[in-house]
Amino acid sequence: MQEFVLVVDDESAIRQLVATQLGFLGYSTRSTEDHLAALDLVASDEPPALVMLDIEMPKASGHEVLEKIKAINEDTQVVMMSGLHDLATVRQCLQAGAYDYLAKPFELEDLSNTAERALERRRLLRQNRQYQEDLEQMVQDQTEEIRRTRDIALLTLAKLAESRDSETGLHLERMQEYSRILAEALRDSPYAEHIDDDFTEWVFKSSPLHDIGKVGIPDHILRKKGPLTNEEFAVMRTHSTIGGDTLKTVLERFQGSTFLHMAMDIAYHHHERWDGNGYPAGLAADEIPLAARIVAIADAYDAITSRRPYKEPIDHAEAVRRITVDRGKHFDPVLVDIFMTCQDRFAEVQSRMVDQTLEPPLSRAAGD
Repeated sequence: MQEFVLVVDDESAIRQLVATQLGFLGYSTRSTEDHLAALDLVASDEPPALVMLDIEMPKASGHEVLEKIKAINEDTQVVMMSGLHDLATVRQCLQAGAYDYLAKPFELEDLSNTAERALERRRLLRQNRQYQEDLEQMVQDQTEEIRRTRDIALLTLAKLAESRDSETGLHLERMQEYSRILAEALRDSPYAEHIDDDFTEWVFKSSPLHDIGKVGIPDHILRKKGPLTNEEFAVMRTHSTIGGDTLKTVLERFQGSTFLHMAMDIAYHHHERWDGNGYPAGLAADEIPLAARIVAIADAYDAITSRRPYKEPIDHAEAVRRITVDRGKHFDPVLVDIFMTCQDRFAEVQSRMVDQTLEPPLSRAAGD
């Protein structure tokens, strides 16, 4: 789109003089005596780069037209022209956004220099704004890249810990989906005041870290294919403390990370029970962090419906029945009620993200 200069003056001789001089400089020009026509051009898809505007016009003051021009298109530069040498008017126009002021009669050299400076100012302003927009986009892109890198690193870490266990497949990915479904459904619940987009995202991102502490469980217990002894089961239960303590140590070095704080709560407390008979702290009811209560249901549903080395998968209906039986015992009763409203979405995820395994189940006590 070629830049053009719009000359607005009720005197045809002035319009012609200014247009001719600017034409000699290589600028495309248009002229009008009608301030409404000028405003229409400023509001068009191809507005003028510069308006040479007379202050004294029969149907509107130049100052009024100037204010409307700047309101419509801040990029368009305006140079006022007047035969009156009124400093108050000059100051008023400059304060309203005019780039400069030419007093009639003016030297053609002054006209040329003023127009060139005004157009250069427009170009610099546009370049600066484009630079700012590019910089903001670059920062946004880099921030998104950092977030993606963080998410990938955390999921990789969680996958690495899980790989030591015999429970592999898409467990973590399903856990994320179940946790997000339940968190989103809580927007219409007694817990609605605690739920926003950030909470839902953090639950989704941090839920894979729930069993990160299993990295500290000895292989002979973690990968045992037979029943665990009471002593071995006691060691297995320490994974929640190991995971929570690990994330707590990180938090002590990097204060203010709400995301990691939620991950720590989940790692510590996803095996707590609503009735207080869980571990490691024996918390009860709303003493248990909400995110951990959400993940507890997601984890239980996946454990029931997935194939494990020691059991065949159990169908969705039975999983729903078992969770409802534990309403108010193992699980938060409000969360169970919300789970019932979105159980079909759980079933859809479970059927879509089925583990592919050829290993037959082996006998083992499913205590954890």
